[in-house]
Amino acid sequence: MKIHEYQAKEILSSYGVPVPRGDVASTGQQAAEIALRNGGKSVVKAQVHAGGRGKAGGIRVVSSPEEAADIAEVLLGTNLITAQTGPIGVPVRRVLVEEAVEVEKELYVGMAVDGAAEGVVVIVSEAGGIDIEEVATQTPERVIRVKVDPLLGLQSYQGRKLAHSMNLRPELVVPVSRLIKSLYQMFETRDCSLVEINPLAITADNRVLAVDAKLSFDDDALFKHPELKDLHDPEQDDPWEADAREHDISYVKLDGDVGCIVN
Repeated sequence: MKIHEYQAKEILSSYGVPVPRGDVASTGQQAAEIALRNGGKSVVKAQVHAGGRGKAGGIRVVSSPEEAADIAEVLLGTNLITAQTGPIGVPVRRVLVEEAVEVEKELYVGMAVDGAAEGVVVIVSEAGGIDIEEVATQTPERVIRVKVDPLLGLQSYQGRKLAHSMNLRPELVVPVSRLIKSLYQMFETRDCSLVEINPLAITADNRVLAVDAKLSFDDDALFKHPELKDLHDPEQDDPWEADAREHDISYVKLDGDVGCIVN
């Protein structure tokens, strides 16, 4: 199960992961009020279950509350089409209005369940802000992976190793390693299937912030987390997949005309 960015950041914040100051809005007036609290200059981000929002015009930097209201009204009620959606796109019902931060360095931090590794793998890179697949293809040496022992969990030395691998200033190694450890705690206790922070930003005023965040949860573990079911947004689902879910069928829509029945 996927959730929106603003929901992911609320969960991250509860585990001590720092996120930019902001709030979610469903009207232009609400967006203006949030931007005013942010000091005027803000980032307005369409809330959809798809990547590539920036290239599709779904993320805009504004300089005033009035501009935040205008951009929010342009986005709300439309379908955003990105490289990860179909030609129809997905509906925008809310926007996240956050403080605009001056980013000095962009990092990537992700976690996923890896069947080949038989456990959780932590993936980091000093080349954040772009697709990790592109980084892995073009400069694989900049992508560092660490397997986590499911019995021992993520060890402190592993967190420090990962932080050091991103060529951080010495004073940032401990904060980033602690953040990675907090992420793993969240991953394990919430039965996540994927966590991505891209970018994890080092700001000009020396803050470490999860500027963007993506969380997905294991559908088969949702019975243990009834509070998460309320975070599901069915409007973002593919209609065929949503219909299959209603009948307790695990179905993933793919291109082509060959079907696979597995497990």
